[in-house]
Amino acid sequence: MENCLLRGKIICTYDLKDANGFYYEDMVLDMKQAAADRLLTCMDCGAHVYLAAGPIKEPYFAHYDLLDCEYGNGHESEELKKGKRLLYHLLKRSFPDSEVQARFRMENGMYSTLCCYPQEGSYIAVDFRLLNNSLEKFRLRDSFYQINHIIPLYVMGIRQDKPSKQIDWYQNLIQTSMGYLAFLDTVHENMVLKKSYGYRIGNTRKYITCRKVYPVKELLLAANGQMLCDFNEECKKVELQIQKEKDEDNRIREMVQKQKEDALRREELEREQMENYRRRMELEEVLTAPQTADLNPVILEKCRKMIEEGNAHLVSKKYYEAIMGKR
Repeated sequence: MENCLLRGKIICTYDLKDANGFYYEDMVLDMKQAAADRLLTCMDCGAHVYLAAGPIKEPYFAHYDLLDCEYGNGHESEELKKGKRLLYHLLKRSFPDSEVQARFRMENGMYSTLCCYPQEGSYIAVDFRLLNNSLEKFRLRDSFYQINHIIPLYVMGIRQDKPSKQIDWYQNLIQTSMGYLAFLDTVHENMVLKKSYGYRIGNTRKYITCRKVYPVKELLLAANGQMLCDFNEECKKVELQIQKEKDEDNRIREMVQKQKEDALRREELEREQMENYRRRMELEEVLTAPQTADLNPVILEKCRKMIEEGNAHLVSKKYYEAIMGKR
């Protein structure tokens, strides 16, 4: 357990260490004495608890006896406990004038890992998980945050940061909610910020990722839930790269389309030229053909037979030219 009550006041184990992970010895002794005096009680069941604060493991409160207490019987890994402490100090450092609560119970009955209310903004709720939540629970939690104007900060364990360019369904939900992904490496005390971009170039789907590592002790959180670092600038570089790639693809597509349109225009022009040429030829044939309207058709037919029988010398010039011109 990270919390207990001392004379009605909430005591959090994350306050027993500084940002570098060193104990405040006087606070530890005070809590040890309070436990010996039976002054520390469980927030859920009210039973007496004690403080475990060794040099290796993260400090925690525990029941003296095994009880049917959901809070007290929960088992957390050292990675999870240390991660919560690092995030607790991130909020404390970012909002020194605001109260930071661990294991904050919300109105819908769910718990957020941490919660604080910056004086200049809305509530900020931190949800730190080493494993994916269910789709139903995530949507229930995220919709509650949106309805109540609570800014979510979803932080995942470092093992969830996969090398693949396409993020999984759970990370896609988180990125849609808060605009980026955050992975906490508790061993090296680093925060990995990441954003995945999916886009199309023609019929090809492509993915590219912006990823950068920061020492968690050097990070600060803004009241709008964004990390105060150069990650947004790095994302803008990736977005510019994507836009350039799209622009180049559009330029090539427009060039190919223009070439097709030019080819079609050439073909159409050639067809028009051929049609015009054909019409000119027909007109020339009409203009150059001998006129037979003023000739006697009976005589014309007789002259044609005479020419066919080899007696062309007997045909007058006018009829001869008319007959030979029509052929």
